[in-house]
Amino acid sequence: MPYVLDAVAQLRDLGVRIGSTTGYNDKMMDVVVPCAAEQGNSPDFWITPDAVGGKGRPWPFMVFRNMEALAVDDVLHVAKAGDTVSDIKEGVAAGVFSVGVVEGSSVMGLSEDEYAALDEDAREDACARAERVFREAGADAVIRNFEELPALMRQIG
Repeated sequence: MPYVLDAVAQLRDLGVRIGSTTGYNDKMMDVVVPCAAEQGNSPDFWITPDAVGGKGRPWPFMVFRNMEALAVDDVLHVAKAGDTVSDIKEGVAAGVFSVGVVEGSSVMGLSEDEYAALDEDAREDACARAERVFREAGADAVIRNFEELPALMRQIG
């Protein structure tokens, strides 16, 4: 997704630790993690449903395991950002601040090229539809893309 690496760098500068949950299993992550690291994306902790007895999203347990691993003692100090309805439902179930990310999301359902090919009105309509879906799923906030995440985190403290 666009802007992720820059957003992560800014968040780290703010002292934020980065945890990750995924729908992938451990075997898939054995492939994904090294590739992501080569591109500069290495969370402080990641977890799959395999580590929580298969109870991944929308169950809250992977968020709680991230909190445990990162020594975060209060759900009020956690934000869950994601591009799927399952991400939002996971965050809501865990009681953490949940953020939907529109551009590149599975909710929007468009490739980067397809999104770029839309005229401005169609792009705005697609974003508005995705935002509605995230809000209906319980998102506390919805951002256009990860570029907006550090400012949102500064705003909510």
